[in-house]
Amino acid sequence: MNKFNEDLCMRHSYNLLLGKKTLDELIEDTAELYLMFSPEKKHVPMVDDVYDTLINYFTHTEEYEKCAELLQAKMSL
Repeated sequence: MNKFNEDLCMRHSYNLLLGKKTLDELIEDTAELYLMFSPEKKHVPMVDDVYDTLINYFTHTEEYEKCAELLQAKMSL
């Protein structure tokens, strides 16, 4: 196994969580799939959940459009 890639983990998680890609598409597109949540379990929104973690990450990388999408998705749950 290669070294953990945080950026790939965040981007895979973002794409799957927002429905931009399916799990099958992610598996097909990459040799190593990193996710920060289990796609088999129903997500329960709470403070410091996967949405908040992704928002913090994309704020740090200055990808504010992604942050806005994540916030909107979390608020619509």
